[in-house]
Amino acid sequence: MARVDVPGRLGERLSRRGRLLQVALDFTGLGEAFGVALALPRGGDRLILEAGTPLIKSAGMTSVRILRALPGSHLVVADTKTADTGALEVGLAAEAGADAATVLACAPRETIEEAVREAERRGVAVYADMIATHDPAREAERLRELGVHIALLHIGIDTQRRLGITAAQLPQLIARVAGEFKGPIAVAGGVKPADVPKLVEAGASIIIIGSAITKAEDPARATREALEALESKSSTHHRGPGHPGGLSGSR
Repeated sequence: MARVDVPGRLGERLSRRGRLLQVALDFTGLGEAFGVALALPRGGDRLILEAGTPLIKSAGMTSVRILRALPGSHLVVADTKTADTGALEVGLAAEAGADAATVLACAPRETIEEAVREAERRGVAVYADMIATHDPAREAERLRELGVHIALLHIGIDTQRRLGITAAQLPQLIARVAGEFKGPIAVAGGVKPADVPKLVEAGASIIIIGSAITKAEDPARATREALEALESKSSTHHRGPGHPGGLSGSR
């Protein structure tokens, strides 16, 4: 199977840098979200700022526009978790300045295909969020066939709290998903900066961290720790975004 080509700035950044850090701004207020965003180091080009689902639901695409307007070389992801009207929601995210938007892997096939088609027309990428998927490895193969650009293995907050499981505890599953998808993998769910090396070893390209950064006493320091770990691992594991070993939070 041909490797997955990721369109737009995100694809270029993955090709050049190999591994990226995504900070999930899962707030419900613009002030709190952008207070944290402004405090994060943005001098490098490995950072993605995510307008989290709660932020988009409370503030709409204004949140994406503000993240896009912040100084720095960061990328922006709109975590829309689209379940229907794929083209419409991807289009809204792209118009607001997002480099990627998310769809639910459990969404109808037609929705995912429309989202991918619109994303490629606009030069942005689509993540498929497997938060509700019972067999991620099998689902990863389906997502590859549908043309999804990035497969997101995501352990949701409710699952973390009920079962005490985080994404960092599932390296074998991450490796299986990477092997089936054969493109960039994003990983989210209870991830901490100290978890970055093991996630990269397992095959993640995009490491998504939420509260371990955004609720840290010093978010900038926590971000630097994650970026330093990413730099260290990427220097020895960069094989490009299409390789199973070159594939990617606490939310």
